[in-house]
Amino acid sequence: MSVRQASTGLRPAAVLFDLDGTLADSFAAIARALNLALADHALPGHDLRWVKRHVGRGAAELLRDAIGEDPGSERLQAVGASFGARYRAIYLDETPPLDGASAVLAHAWESTGGRVAVVSNKLAALCRGWLEHWELARFVAVVLGPDVTGVHKPHPGAVLPALEAFGVGPADALLVGDMAVDVATGVTAGIPVVAVRSEDVDPGSLLAAGALAVIDRLADLPGWLAGHGDGWR
Repeated sequence: MSVRQASTGLRPAAVLFDLDGTLADSFAAIARALNLALADHALPGHDLRWVKRHVGRGAAELLRDAIGEDPGSERLQAVGASFGARYRAIYLDETPPLDGASAVLAHAWESTGGRVAVVSNKLAALCRGWLEHWELARFVAVVLGPDVTGVHKPHPGAVLPALEAFGVGPADALLVGDMAVDVATGVTAGIPVVAVRSEDVDPGSLLAAGALAVIDRLADLPGWLAGHGDGWR
């Protein structure tokens, strides 16, 4: 296992997981729904690589980047409505869990006494639907999205309510994500971050931004933690 490491000694009492790109293989479904919505309005589409570079900040930002218009424009609102409908129609069946997701969530659940959360810039209602569809909801106690918190990552308010629910301080938790926005969230909230490597994100940039480590695969997380401490608190 190849691991790019910045520091050691992490033993989390709670684990917070990003969803898209961390637990879920989300990007193909997002790209398909986006391009269908753009086609609905006679607008040009974007390839999968473009989508991977622009996701992570929420659907509104993705749509704004896709059509180059300011929030509040009528066309942006119309494309957003199309995207929402298109995405809801396909995302459950076309967004499989990433390899190791079930085992890693189960391990986190057992090791933390059930202090496991999903914290996403996707609506919490969609996250819960996905977890239930893929029979992963039993391993997640708290699900947060902007429809619950009123803010998006990297605002600390997007993640800290999970720790408040668990009674765990930020320094005793772990945030697992795959993008710069996840690392920035951890930094602003005071939560250590382990990033899962993405082909479109430079691992060095994540470490420079403050990630504790970058692991090659989600399935590597339990092994990395076992090698960096005497177990989870």
